[in-house]
Amino acid sequence: MHCGLLEEPDMDSTESWIERCLNESENKRYSSHTSLGNVSNDENEEKENNRASKPHSTPATLQWLEENYEIAEGVCIPRSALYMHYLDFCEKNDTQPVNAASFGKIIRQQFPQLTTRRLGTRGQSKYHYYGIAVKESSQYYDVMYSKKGAAWVSETGKKEASKQTVAYSPRSKLGTLLPEFPNVKDLNLPASLPEEKVSTFIMMYRTHCQRILDTVIRANFDEVQSFLLHFWQGMPPHMLPVLGSSTVVNIVGVCDSILYKAISGVLMPTVLQALPDSLTQVIRKFAKQLDEWLKVALHDLPENLRNIKFELSRRFSQILRRQTSLNHLCQASRTVIHSTDITFQMLEDWRNVDLNSITKQTLYTMEDSHEEHRKLIIQLYQEFDHLLEEQSPIESYIEWLDTMVDRCVVKVAAKRQGSLRKVAQQFLLMWSCFGTRVIRDMTLHSAPSFGSFHLIHLMFDDYVLYLLESLHCQERANELMRAMKGEGSTAEVQEEIILTDAAPPTPSPVPSFSPAKSATSVEVPPPSSPVSNPSPEYTGLSTTGNKRSPWF
Repeated sequence: MHCGLLEEPDMDSTESWIERCLNESENKRYSSHTSLGNVSNDENEEKENNRASKPHSTPATLQWLEENYEIAEGVCIPRSALYMHYLDFCEKNDTQPVNAASFGKIIRQQFPQLTTRRLGTRGQSKYHYYGIAVKESSQYYDVMYSKKGAAWVSETGKKEASKQTVAYSPRSKLGTLLPEFPNVKDLNLPASLPEEKVSTFIMMYRTHCQRILDTVIRANFDEVQSFLLHFWQGMPPHMLPVLGSSTVVNIVGVCDSILYKAISGVLMPTVLQALPDSLTQVIRKFAKQLDEWLKVALHDLPENLRNIKFELSRRFSQILRRQTSLNHLCQASRTVIHSTDITFQMLEDWRNVDLNSITKQTLYTMEDSHEEHRKLIIQLYQEFDHLLEEQSPIESYIEWLDTMVDRCVVKVAAKRQGSLRKVAQQFLLMWSCFGTRVIRDMTLHSAPSFGSFHLIHLMFDDYVLYLLESLHCQERANELMRAMKGEGSTAEVQEEIILTDAAPPTPSPVPSFSPAKSATSVEVPPPSSPVSNPSPEYTGLSTTGNKRSPWF
């Protein structure tokens, strides 16, 4: 909750607003209770009268504040949130609460050094109590309002606010709900598999996955281990027989794909958003520990269930690691790209490379090169040249890479079902060879901007790999969905594939397609053949068509 400081608040000017919001909340809660018809109007009225007749106890409130809150430099709590905690305390203790202004005076009796500040970006600022945190022993404990929360977000003062750069916090996604899970009515269940048990399992598993998502958003990563252990080792005995069913295993795979995509989206919605170093470190630690947690939680469960869980978790961990490293490269590249002098020198060096020789060498490494491939290389060269010439921001480069993968992989693969793996392999081979040859040419000619090009090259390579890994995960999820519904599959297409789609007649360096904000949202045609290699780890490239890249 460490945001930009704008100004000291006027307490009196905001009390009526807070009280009005709280009164509306109370009215909604009261109307929802009366609509149930469980309590008569007379009983409700009597209850309200009794409650109003009980006096407020300031000593009890001070004791409650001492037990639940503590002074903590650099931590702040929304004023409305703390007042809601207080209302909950009064309701549980059957006492009459005071208004927000009076409650503020009571707080300052307990914490005289407390200050009130208006925090946040302009137009979205809120009033906070600054210098107070919720104790870990409190029932109101939230890591973002505790001393631990100070490690999760970077505080920005007036200097940082003027730069309009705010570190991202996953807690901004609090309340995110998972997309719909598969409906048992849409599945072709075998006769030996009771529909009621499958429906019960899906309901249980959705609750389990939602708890994991909520825990990740709250930054309590260590709790994920206990949730996994509790769910799988505490499975009711009557549910154990269905866990080994191929249908249930496919359901688990589809649900895990949905969960991992949601987690990836809330942790790092875009690779361009700056992340606190502490968040990056914890994400990497989580990606490393997840596999070990699953090994313990899935002990003695059916092997096919364990295999699908391990496969998808390892792909997910690889995506997280790729995102964190890519985020670091993007922040470093932003400095280079935003420098006019550097980009001017890069443009000069870029135009001095031997494009004809590099293109020939790139095509030579491909098994089946075509004239379309040569035209594609030249077109991409011209588009990048245009971006440098226009002094484009890093966002334009990311959009260009998005469109390039969409045009050269997604749309081409969509024409032939089951060809995504082959298309991605060919494109990645061409892309890697061309980039390597460009760097080699600049090295031989001692290009002044070689260091900058090397950094941009690393960022581009990582981002392309990130997009292709995301496409691969989506392809696997589609495959599991088809298997879950009992749909048949066809043999992998072996026809000759040309990478280019119908390319525009002129370069378009600022495209409209932009999955950079969530690359996993790219739609992929449902695959028709299973993926033989469970690990998407990129380990190298084959220059022959007979060997399949280990990345796919």
